[in-house]
Amino acid sequence: MSGSRRQRDNALRTLSLRILQSRIIHGLRSEVISIAGQLHILLVARDEGLREEVESALATASHRQVVLHEARDLTRAVDLARDLSPVLSIVDMPGDIEAFKVTLREIQAVSPGTAIAGAYRSDAFSSEVWEQAKQGAIFVEALRVGARDFLRRPISSIDLHQLIERAAAPSPATAAVAGVMVAFISNKGGVGKTTLAVNVATRLAQRHPGEVLLIDASLQMGICAPMLDLRPKTSLLDTIRERSRLDVTLIRQLTTPHSSGLDLLAAPPDAVSATEIDDEHLSRVLNLVRRSYRYVVVDTFPMFDRIIMAILDAADLGYIVLDNVVPTVLSIVQLQQLLDGLGYPEEKRRIAVNRMMRVSGNPTQADIETTLRCPIDHLLPFDKRAITAANIGRPFALTPGWWSGIEKGLRGIVREIEGLRSGQPATGSRVVPDDREPSREPDEEETRRE
Repeated sequence: MSGSRRQRDNALRTLSLRILQSRIIHGLRSEVISIAGQLHILLVARDEGLREEVESALATASHRQVVLHEARDLTRAVDLARDLSPVLSIVDMPGDIEAFKVTLREIQAVSPGTAIAGAYRSDAFSSEVWEQAKQGAIFVEALRVGARDFLRRPISSIDLHQLIERAAAPSPATAAVAGVMVAFISNKGGVGKTTLAVNVATRLAQRHPGEVLLIDASLQMGICAPMLDLRPKTSLLDTIRERSRLDVTLIRQLTTPHSSGLDLLAAPPDAVSATEIDDEHLSRVLNLVRRSYRYVVVDTFPMFDRIIMAILDAADLGYIVLDNVVPTVLSIVQLQQLLDGLGYPEEKRRIAVNRMMRVSGNPTQADIETTLRCPIDHLLPFDKRAITAANIGRPFALTPGWWSGIEKGLRGIVREIEGLRSGQPATGSRVVPDDREPSREPDEEETRRE
């Protein structure tokens, strides 16, 4: 037994290391340069030339303190923009206007208040490009997608300082508020994770029609569509095939609407095509949908890999779903240890016990909390309505039983998510229905159907 436990622990450490390596592989540097107040500026360029020009232009002033951050690729630029919300981002325009537009949209998606300026050289664009875009149409096009200014390279000190002053000045325009995103995860199947994700999204959609997106990121075998009795013609796979023109408008066009008011971005049609989707592309999609929807609910596959980590990085909360069965509880202990090793914040985690049954030999609420060394945040007792609803493709959230335990648990999760949108603190919002709600052992037929 000790040998198998040692192998398991080694496997967990190896997985943690691989995911951590994928998150820091490009390495990002930050430098503090004294010039006025404290402003974060994000530089996006494939070479060091832009940083050197900015440093040189800043060297003549001493009235502000600027923190420069540099990213060499789109993924790292988005990560920094999301984490820092910089006042200004200077993005190199190497001659590919389409690539510049994609970068601009991605930064705007995660940090709407960031002013973005394009840094260009007069010889960057080919003569053919200039001929096809007379009278500065290239810059007009960039302005239309949100660029606020442009800097001619090599960057002069006067131009840069004027740009910083404009970016730092309060803007009368109100920036769009990014939507709330939550993810439902587990490292064990059969615990009702997808059922919970579908019904939470459905209830949110009933309260906020047209403002809720359910993403089926269980890429290998997504089942959100049949649970909603939908037959999608498009899926996450189409976001790959349309990556060159992907924006918030196209994202909505690729979803499938449901009568409850939610939109579904379905899983790929098969496991083979699902391999085309990687964590970098999924991060782009997640950043875009937050600009288009008030609430985004993400269902996931019961395993832990870079895809799941990308989802958790983007989400405001991660709901860890389990049932009160000993092997499941022990597997969640391992998942918590893995998240600890990756530095995933405890305040972004929620424990949701689903299908809670008072059966002889099953762990009680106290047993689970003792084993996990943390409180249960949400508890939903077993209810055969949930199984029936899944079988007929009609979420039980559409026909609430107001005094049932499962309804109380669902309302608790929905209230917590809505609280994130209204600015209420996510921490300390423990919502646990009364464990004394009757939750009998299912009969033989119910167990077979489950």
